[in-house]
Amino acid sequence: MGIYLVRRLLALVPLVFGITAITFALLVLAPGDPVLFLIPPEQRGTADIAQFRHELGMDRPVPVQYVSMMADLFTGRLRSFSDRRPTTRQVGEALPTTLILTATSLVLTGALALPIAFVSALRPYSVVDHAATLFSLLGISLPTFWFGLVLIFVFTEHLGLLPASGIRPTGSAGYSPFVIWRYLIMPTVVQALGILPVLVRYTRSSLLDALSQDYVQVARSKGLAERTVLFKHVARNSLLPVLTIMALLLPFLLSGSVVVESIFALPGVGRLAVSAALSRDYPTVLTTTVIAGLLVVLSNLLADLGYLYLDPRIRHG
Repeated sequence: MGIYLVRRLLALVPLVFGITAITFALLVLAPGDPVLFLIPPEQRGTADIAQFRHELGMDRPVPVQYVSMMADLFTGRLRSFSDRRPTTRQVGEALPTTLILTATSLVLTGALALPIAFVSALRPYSVVDHAATLFSLLGISLPTFWFGLVLIFVFTEHLGLLPASGIRPTGSAGYSPFVIWRYLIMPTVVQALGILPVLVRYTRSSLLDALSQDYVQVARSKGLAERTVLFKHVARNSLLPVLTIMALLLPFLLSGSVVVESIFALPGVGRLAVSAALSRDYPTVLTTTVIAGLLVVLSNLLADLGYLYLDPRIRHG
């Protein structure tokens, strides 16, 4: 097990450098000069632009810029082009919002997907099953941004029940659940809707496959209670592929947070990344890319560890 963890952690090195190298290349090839975003038009003299480009290190070859930025990133010295603050501080301030939104979305998704999938699998092709299928199709078809705007129109503009932007009231600090819960309701629902239909369909399919296995028939023939058969045998074995799907869905949650955070003006990593990309703030984009890559790898690692708990036959060498 220890060797497996070391191998997975060592695999992070080429993965992170590969992701950041591709991201940096795309930023450099994209039209637009970062210096021109930072200097007002009336102050754009030739000497000023050249001096500013030199201060940012933009006058060096592209490979040298990349290596220098990555070295500064991992030593904590990398600073944003726009406000000259360390990018680690920028991401540190935005990361709690994204993590809270992702966690609440996963909890809501799991709380809804598992019961719906269980009922649908136990009564296949019934009215409940068809209703769950229709719900899944609608959830997959609805654009996230449209659904978010509809919620704002109904619950903020017309009913005045929920705030439409921010993570907490103006003037308050921290992330107390008693303060931020009203601000999280609509973003969490919108975020969860993006992955809930997929998880329901995969969980239903996995449960149907487990219910048809011989060990389920044997357990029932021994006289075990139906609750024991379902939760001790069926659920435990059918959750393995569900764990895989949830680990694969985390990148969709992180990418979906870009849209959700932009719609609801949440000060998260997704919104920070969009703002940095539009202003060609290379250091901030690289930092957010590294954080997103690490979170995805960590989720896959946790899924692998979950396999060990659900199925002791699995061993990682």
